[in-house]
Amino acid sequence: MKQPEGNGTKFFEYINKAKDEFAKILEIYPELALLSDREIEVFEQLLSDKTLAQIAETLFISHSTVHFHCKNIYRKLGITSRRQFIITYKDLCQ
Repeated sequence: MKQPEGNGTKFFEYINKAKDEFAKILEIYPELALLSDREIEVFEQLLSDKTLAQIAETLFISHSTVHFHCKNIYRKLGITSRRQFIITYKDLCQ
């Protein structure tokens, strides 16, 4: 079966590249496999200098939902503060 041409192919190339990059990250930080998809989204935002309110706005969720996800992320990763989080995962900051 012939693959669609144009943007569809680029989309699948992008998805496959993202999966490959995430697999490489999991080799270094295997504990990230414990996180849900939404927690991964919050995790990514936590790497920035955004406040929890700004993260909530970016992800279109409430501040309390961001706080809930942060507590779960920190618990799963054995982290107790955002400062410790940044120190531990600073290599992922871009």
